[in-house]
Formats: sequence, structure tokens, C-alpha cells
Amino acid sequence: MSVKLPFWATIFTLLGIAVLCTLGNWQLQRLEWKSAIIAKLDAAYESDHSQPLNTENFEAGDFRYGAIEGIFQPGKAILLGPKTKDKEIGYDLIVPLKTKEGTLLVNMGWTEYAIKDLPIHHVKGRNIRFEGLARVPRWNAFTPANEPEEELWFKPDIAEITTVKALKNPLPFMLFAESASYKFDAAFPNNQRWNPNNNHLQYAIFWFAMAGVLAIIYGLRFLPRN
Repeated sequence: MSVKLPFWATIFTLLGIAVLCTLGNWQLQRLEWKSAIIAKLDAAYESDHSQPLNTENFEAGDFRYGAIEGIFQPGKAILLGPKTKDKEIGYDLIVPLKTKEGTLLVNMGWTEYAIKDLPIHHVKGRNIRFEGLARVPRWNAFTPANEPEEELWFKPDIAEITTVKALKNPLPFMLFAESASYKFDAAFPNNQRWNPNNNHLQYAIFWFAMAGVLAIIYGLRFLPRN
């Protein structure tokens, strides 16, 4: 006995399964990408932290952990954000460090205070050693444009920051400091180790499962049963 399947229900079901499987495959690609990032991060964190930071041939996607020292320039600091921490709204404090390799932007961590109220100005021009993770900062398409004339910084755009602040010979990455040779106060530096979540396998399983559920519903509804 031939089975006549409903045309539009079949078309929409096949399209739905195709879309759901595409989403599942996309999550598998994201899983591979995120796993590679985590592997690089683990390698950086497991390196000898006492060694000087290698600044040569740094590219987007690189992660390096190490120590670097230079002249602290709080007069050209910026606040990047806003950023929420423990339900409090604040900003990341970014301070330039003039090193022998070039000018490095140092992310000293989160603060709820204005720059003028931070314990950084009395060490202007002092040689300070920072230790932390070096990486190229990122942002997404929804991040607002910076408004430097209003001292509003949303994107950690190294090129724009160095141009506006007239910094010379900028290094192409930012250091997320975890410690410093000078004790500013109990709050700085306060960056925690970056460990991105990797839930893409669960997401992939979900989308493939939804494709399977849709196929089962279609079969129960339209295919004949003995």
C-alpha cells in the first residue's frame, strides 16, 4: 500500500531538521574552536611565570604568561566598561606601561571608583613590574563605539587608545595583570585567571536531539503504523 505524505508538512519538517542539524554542526565547530583556545590558555598558565614576557611576533589568538616591567603612566589611564561584578557596576582600569619593548596597556582589573580617586597617581613615573596573561582583547558587534572626547571607553581598541592618549610604539596586546611589584592597595591588581566556559557539546547534543524529536513527531503523525 502506497503512503501519501502531506506535502507542506513534509517540506517544513525537512527544513526544520536541516536547520536544527546545521545548528548542531555549528556548535561542534565552536567546540573545536573553544577547545583550542583552552589548550593554549592552559599552556600559558603552566609556563614559568617568573620568566620575562615574550613580546615578539605576538598575534591575535596568542596567549602568553610572564612578567614585564616599565614606567607607570597613570596620567594616561582609562576606565573601560561598564562591567558588572557581584551585582556592582564598575570598570576595568587600563594603565599604560612604558617598557623597553614598547608601550603596554595593562589591565589592572575591576574598580567602582573614578580614576581620580584610585591609588595610582602617587606612583607616576615609577618603575613597576607586572605579572599576568598577555592576549589581544576582543569585543563583539554590539559593543558601542568609544567616545574619547567624553572619556567613555567601551571597546579595548589598542590602536584607538594609543592614538588618543599619544602613546608611542604600542605593543599589539594587553596584559591582564594578576600581581605587581608595588602594592597599590588591597584592590589592585585583581584580575582572575580567564577560564572560558566550553558548553558547546551540550548545545550540539540539544540541537541534534531536537532534530530527532521533530522527526519522531512527524513519523508518529503521518507514517502508517501496523
